Amino acid sequence: MIHYLIVILEHDSAPFCCYDVKERGGPGLIPLDVLEKSVSFAIKNAIPVNFLCGNTALPPGYEELIASVDHVRMVPLARARSGEEAVFIIDGEEDLAHAHVLETGGLNNVILRVGKSEVPSLPSTVERLLGRFRRLNVILKEPGGFAEEDFSAYADALEDVRRILAGEYRKGSFLEISTLSDRVFLTNMNNCNAGTAHLTVAPNGRFYLCPAFYYENGEDCLAGPDDAVEIRNARLLTLENAPVCRNCDAWHCKRCVWLNRRLTSELNTPSHEQCVLAHLEREASRRFLEEIGRECGLNDRVTPIPKLDYLDPFDIISDRSRSPGEKEEHFARLLSRPLEDVPVSDLLRQIYTLDPGMLARLKELNSAVVDLEDGQ
Repeated sequence: MIHYLIVILEHDSAPFCCYDVKERGGPGLIPLDVLEKSVSFAIKNAIPVNFLCGNTALPPGYEELIASVDHVRMVPLARARSGEEAVFIIDGEEDLAHAHVLETGGLNNVILRVGKSEVPSLPSTVERLLGRFRRLNVILKEPGGFAEEDFSAYADALEDVRRILAGEYRKGSFLEISTLSDRVFLTNMNNCNAGTAHLTVAPNGRFYLCPAFYYENGEDCLAGPDDAVEIRNARLLTLENAPVCRNCDAWHCKRCVWLNRRLTSELNTPSHEQCVLAHLEREASRRFLEEIGRECGLNDRVTPIPKLDYLDPFDIISDRSRSPGEKEEHFARLLSRPLEDVPVSDLLRQIYTLDPGMLARLKELNSAVVDLEDGQ
């Protein structure tokens, strides 16, 4: 079920994820009739819209349509206005120079796009923005181009950001920095879910899995403006059909299907780069929780993050020295660690809430009778 719609208001709208906007100066604003159809689609399906904005001022007719639907604007910070409610995108020094637009002490949601060459300056950028965001979403541009030395630089930058965030928590300022805090508070996979949680409408009126597919190849669409949306091989977009990812606990990982296809030719198979970067962030999150969990009272509210002996779970899968049973045991042990201190009765009640039939299947695998009342 689609939870929200992304509408690209003009071809040169600010990129908000790892893709880039190529061929700038292409088609301008989305035609008014296409915007009207997009808004109508969202209203009929009772879903909100994320509008991607560019540099062009919108005519009154556009503003009226946008105001008619539950929505969020995503705006490049260099074009933002003081007091505006939006998700603000910082992509380069031009945007960063307008940090003053973000009100001090506000609840701003900010996206910070970072290229390889900008990774070493990430900690100083975070410090520069402190007090001007409630949540900072750090996005790495084109992570497919990362090499070993880039991974090392990113690990160092994460370590410095970890110290900054720990200092803020000690002051009682519980900010969110996606690459550190998300994994701490998640209990399950929370990926991008393009094609399963959201779809994109481009200025040409066509539907896409996400903006990246439109900018890479405008012909790679799901449907035309007047056609029913049909996703071929939609099962490949789901976590259930990604055997390694569904056993992984880097729960904050984007699991970007565009990057998957581009770098591995498989929608449901992440690249080595994507896995390593996600696990570097996971390790930084583990160290962050280990450092301030007790003194900030987090240990009583979140499950611990176990230490791993790898940065890419595919390394375990491809290790020919391990038998299938050893690989299965490895992942089972990893996934069970956060549950070790959960009472059996609580765990089974949660299972029952999610899928009552699962308890019956568990009984078939285990002849022991479980008493839900006393957890025996």
